[in-house]
Amino acid sequence: MKKLTLLFPILFLSGLHAQITPSTIALEELYKAAHTNYPLVKDATLIDKIEAVGLAVISKNALPKISIEGRGQVQSENIELNLGTMAIQAPLETWNTALNIDYNLYDGGTTKAQKKIETASASVNRNSLEVQLRTLKDQVNTLLFAILLSRKQQLIFENSKEDLESNIGTMQAAYENGTALESEVAKLKVRQLELVSDIVSIDRDMATYFLLLEQLTGKTFPRDVQFEVPGLFTPDTRTVDRPENQLFDSQKSFYAAQEASIAASTLPKISLFAQGGIGNPNPLNFSDLSTTTYALGGVKLNWNFIDFGKGKKERQRLQLQQEQVEVDRELFLFDIESKSREYQERIKATQQQISNNSGIVDLQRNILAQTRVQLDNGVINATDYVTQLNATLNSEQELEFNKTQLQQLQIEYLTLLGQL
Repeated sequence: MKKLTLLFPILFLSGLHAQITPSTIALEELYKAAHTNYPLVKDATLIDKIEAVGLAVISKNALPKISIEGRGQVQSENIELNLGTMAIQAPLETWNTALNIDYNLYDGGTTKAQKKIETASASVNRNSLEVQLRTLKDQVNTLLFAILLSRKQQLIFENSKEDLESNIGTMQAAYENGTALESEVAKLKVRQLELVSDIVSIDRDMATYFLLLEQLTGKTFPRDVQFEVPGLFTPDTRTVDRPENQLFDSQKSFYAAQEASIAASTLPKISLFAQGGIGNPNPLNFSDLSTTTYALGGVKLNWNFIDFGKGKKERQRLQLQQEQVEVDRELFLFDIESKSREYQERIKATQQQISNNSGIVDLQRNILAQTRVQLDNGVINATDYVTQLNATLNSEQELEFNKTQLQQLQIEYLTLLGQL
């Protein structure tokens, strides 16, 4: 009997609110449920909030900047002027306090560039989140097809058990009539118990698969739920619609926004300034030694037009990082192409196996029917019959396994290309 080995991560999900699903559910609905239920999806709301706060902070740069400053000092000597018979000596103790107001008239596009960086950074985080959430589809695929395969195996075993029950009844009657040995009846009963054990084992495994699928999606499924899986069709191998593509684009936009910010930092900045305060002596009139108020204002120009090539090197670094993103994209698409070819070959091989196994199953079933007649007529013993029954079971399982595997391969192929 072929066993399906499944590898999937342990899901640590807390605060799970399960919802009972209808008797039929589509694969796409499972994807959406897993996406909505997974704790990481909460990051999307946080990313939006962080972006909004960041943009609000940057917008504050356009508002006037108001500050208060004060200063007091004591010095050992100060200016002394001799004017004939008079002498003016500045005090050794001086102090002043002032209110400053600065308002940017033109910042060279720095604020606009910073907003673009903030938006581009949030876009990178969103697309990175979508890349992480995409793996949920792979987990759903694994669990779903494990359930479907288990159901088919269980149905085969149930049918074989019923067939054995009928033969046990016939063999028991033959034993009571003295035309068959008791050991022949026992051999059939042993095989029947083995099938019961296999059915119980499959049912236990299937319960585990359902539990994990319920944890992943946050839904409760009736055990007879029917899963709607898209029919088999040929994917468009020219189109790769994966969230990684959007991630690469957003990363390039982020570096481009940083490059624009560097360019903006080299442009002149023009601002208005005003200051009003009180000091002793008068800060604006050195001849006024009294405590007095004062005010001043004007226009200020700041232009860092020589940075000794620093900005050029920073832009060069950002351009190289954009080129690196394109290399990452090419590597990603190369891997997708390699996996696509692998899936195409596996699908083709599985289709061949199904064709061959269908013929084998038909032959094994015909042989089993003949063996059953021979057992009833005493031509063969129970061991021969059980051997043929096992051979038929194995061929049927192999066929059902390949059919389910073909369906799974096609769904995984579509998921790989991002077309599902």
